[in-house]
Amino acid sequence: MKPCILASQTYRDDQLMTTRYLVNTLFAVLLLQACSDTSDSNRFQAPPSSLTVVPAAAPEGAPGEMRSLTFRVTLTEPQPTAVTLNYRTSAGTATAGEDYLDTAGDITIPAGAIEGHISVDMLGDAEEEAAETFTLAIGISGNAQATATAITGTIANDDSACDAPFSKDPNPWLVHGGDPLNFAHRGGVTDFPENTLYAYAEAALAGADVLEMDVYQTADNQLVILHDLTVDRTTKGTGNVADLTLAELRALDAAYWFVTGAGTPHDRPAEDYAFRGIATGDKPPPPGYSAEDFRIPTLEEALARFPHNLINLELKPDLDGSGDYEQQMANLLQRYGRYGDLIAGSFIDEVTNNFKAVAPCVYSYLPLGQGLELFTQYLITGTVPDLPEHITAQIPPDASQIGEQIPGDDPIPIVTPQLVEALHGVNLAVQVWTINRCEEMLRMMDMGVDGIMTDKPLLLESLLAQPRGERRCE
Repeated sequence: MKPCILASQTYRDDQLMTTRYLVNTLFAVLLLQACSDTSDSNRFQAPPSSLTVVPAAAPEGAPGEMRSLTFRVTLTEPQPTAVTLNYRTSAGTATAGEDYLDTAGDITIPAGAIEGHISVDMLGDAEEEAAETFTLAIGISGNAQATATAITGTIANDDSACDAPFSKDPNPWLVHGGDPLNFAHRGGVTDFPENTLYAYAEAALAGADVLEMDVYQTADNQLVILHDLTVDRTTKGTGNVADLTLAELRALDAAYWFVTGAGTPHDRPAEDYAFRGIATGDKPPPPGYSAEDFRIPTLEEALARFPHNLINLELKPDLDGSGDYEQQMANLLQRYGRYGDLIAGSFIDEVTNNFKAVAPCVYSYLPLGQGLELFTQYLITGTVPDLPEHITAQIPPDASQIGEQIPGDDPIPIVTPQLVEALHGVNLAVQVWTINRCEEMLRMMDMGVDGIMTDKPLLLESLLAQPRGERRCE
């Protein structure tokens, strides 16, 4: 081989060795960075968290009083570095300097933390007015992504007294031949973990018109949302709600036994309980939510979270017999100004009467005893009496849901086109519970009912989304 060729080959070999050395060195540096435990390197490895500022409402307070409306800021997962959020208020129907103080600033959620708070000062007055709103605009610096960049704050009217009976002329709960209202029964018993803030938020997002809630009083006189007398069916705990404190209830996982599409069976494989552990922090929540949304909520939390949603409240029995349950409920509704967009009552006549005595302005529904008397009179005379003290009849489609059926007998029908017409004739809305079969939903629509309560608000919403006259069950 000629000397020049040898020299050229040697040069190429040296160049190749140098290139390999540089590649190996770069690979080693990258490998060290990937394995490093320093916060700077982890910053690039951690996936971004969802950050949510929860919409909120609060009573404005008395004239001259300055109260705060507090927004809760949550991350779905803690981050290795701090997340900074900047915010600024802007007017909506509320007026800056008159109803609230314009606010701007920033908060930092430290590394490893998942929660922060933003407070906006409100200015109390004595004006009887509708709830007013402002907007909180946010921006984020750090490893997080906002689920929304504009959040509504609601200043609730707490100045209107509730000492006069409501008028049901006109009756705002009548649909006048339109589509029935979709009542998410307990938030949707088979669609979502019932009676949780997550269930109500998801049902509302899906299009449910009314959020149906059941309210008990705890051992320490707090109002909580739960359907059953005990916590056994929906949580891992045990005992009567009335015998437990709020702190004891809040420690429970309200989604522990929930299986999507099935409700709360206790015999499924562990992997079927997809929401189990979120409430206790053992599993991250879905984007837009926090552990709080999977615990047993208080009624005030629901009023603060859903100030612009129609609500239906069922008052459960006051088991401790102290007598302040109905008054406490009335006071809370007055503070949040929840009158014209809410129905409250009980199937127990005594509870209904006690509540109406202290909150006559709140829309109410027929209790069971009075409803049975009305139905008996209708069967005998074909007419129903005028009932100005109630806005609606909430009734089952047949007698099987309110009593024992004789085996083999067909259920005694209650809701018929004739009864719906008679109730409409005395200006009562007709809201039927609990309708879970598609064909039964269509049958209720054909009879012209004003509301359908269902454990499956997603199914009902899918029917209502179809053109009228073309609605079909799959």
